[in-house]
Amino acid sequence: MTSPYSVFLGDVAQDEYYRAPYFPVAGDKVIVEALPVQFGGSVANSASIFAHYGMPTSFIGQLNSGDLTQRLLAQLREQGIDTSHVIYDESVPDSHCIVLLSGDQHIVVIPTLGITHTELTPETFEHIAGAEFLVTTLTDAKPFRMGELGAGEVLARLRERGAKVVVDLDVYNPENQGSGLLQHCDILFMNSLGAQRLTESGDSIAGLLAGGALAVIVTRDAEGCELHTAQGVHRVPGIPVEVVDVTGAGDTFTSSFLYAYSTGGDLAAAAEFAGAAATLAVTRVGARGGLTTRAAVDEFRLSHIQIA
Repeated sequence: MTSPYSVFLGDVAQDEYYRAPYFPVAGDKVIVEALPVQFGGSVANSASIFAHYGMPTSFIGQLNSGDLTQRLLAQLREQGIDTSHVIYDESVPDSHCIVLLSGDQHIVVIPTLGITHTELTPETFEHIAGAEFLVTTLTDAKPFRMGELGAGEVLARLRERGAKVVVDLDVYNPENQGSGLLQHCDILFMNSLGAQRLTESGDSIAGLLAGGALAVIVTRDAEGCELHTAQGVHRVPGIPVEVVDVTGAGDTFTSSFLYAYSTGGDLAAAAEFAGAAATLAVTRVGARGGLTTRAAVDEFRLSHIQIA
């Protein structure tokens, strides 16, 4: 794989979709419609979308070597994604997600894989260190180990080598509070709930930027997004569309932003491109509905401008 390439380290899963007339509450019972199974996993979705833009892409996950894993990895390889650095661990269960759809919203149920230790070999470390971006989540990064080095030390050394650490906080799960890993991130993505939880935890976007982050991006569904940098806040308005499935919209945003930033070097332009790509994705079914091209996104943006 020639440089520049990017490494996506995290989950890949089989997504089981169900459509409900409404979201059930505690003690409720609801009849749902089973929809076709999809390939998913937040990090794998991002990797797939990034690769579809024509970007050299590597996926690393900690997985068992069973039949489901082999099908999931084969599908990634069909998209041109390098899976040669996958970490095999037979104690890890098969990876499934349950996605419940109702109206234009969704609930994702992610069974834990119970991973508490992800040992990076020197070879794997060198592979990641040579990447333009390491894209992961706090949940996936917390178990990082390399000999005596903990997760924070591993991330710090990767940054010293020139890899930009990109973390998708999404809703910022409370279990990740106090991990100390945020200070080792270059680019962070989160949604509105994630921004709220970040503040409630005692951290702040301003604090992340002061600590050395290049950019913090907050996605706000139909309202668009906010790009926070040391130079200020750049707001990108949302594009009104008929929403079909919001699953994977955040993954589309992340990869589209990184693609546009890698190829153009402009953070504000990257946020605008990513916002359009994510909006286009929600008009399609499936967590990988964001598989698209620059031409398709540019055409979508131009169409919106003409309508407006």
